[in-house]
Amino acid sequence: MFSKSLYVVLLLATGGMAFAEPPPRAERAPPSSSPDTWPPPFRQTDWQPGYYVPPGWQARYFHYETRYQFKPTDKGPIVESYADATASWISAPIRLQFPQDAETAEGPRDCIQWQWSADSLPEHRVDETTLEGDDFAARVYFFGELEDGSRFGFNYVWSTQQAPGTIWKSPWTSNKIMALRQGPNTSGELVLETRDLVADLEAALGQKPRRIDSFAFMTDTEHSGSIGKARFGLPWIAPCPNLTS
Repeated sequence: MFSKSLYVVLLLATGGMAFAEPPPRAERAPPSSSPDTWPPPFRQTDWQPGYYVPPGWQARYFHYETRYQFKPTDKGPIVESYADATASWISAPIRLQFPQDAETAEGPRDCIQWQWSADSLPEHRVDETTLEGDDFAARVYFFGELEDGSRFGFNYVWSTQQAPGTIWKSPWTSNKIMALRQGPNTSGELVLETRDLVADLEAALGQKPRRIDSFAFMTDTEHSGSIGKARFGLPWIAPCPNLTS
């Protein structure tokens, strides 16, 4: 069971900032990474994002600049993304603690929930589980510590090709990826996602988590050279229903 406290550091922009698309490709900063070099965060480089990053959040540069816009709505704040052959993410800290005796904890287990939408999918030419095809309109990452004390990153994606429930290893790191949705979001509405993160991590990594300490949203299309768009709602916790995938 999750701790009943979920602290997300959020100080969102409430003004009507215009959404800025990435600059022309010829004017962009060069790529920062390859499979064997972990890219540094913005604060360790001279390059800065060209969009507003709220206090408590951090943007991270991988391959040019995906743009993120923080917007208030009548259903709560959302993050809109726009990628044009780009890959960077926006992240924030959270605090989720897991009891050591999760199997015997009283009460129903808690799940992580968020809303999202893949509004424009990458134009894939190869298998998206490979290095050359590793592009997704919508990614939601969770990072933390496993039972054995090792660090992990786990990535839920809105896939173009993979069936919901499919798990594979990231071609860039030891992180695992799980597809939750496949294909266009024809409704145009934000889709509610409910996941038993403990069960998903155990299935993917063979261990339960000790804690979760940050999450990230990402839209990346650098390999396909195409445009990707998505929307993300902020995560929260709620009792788990009976999940089948």
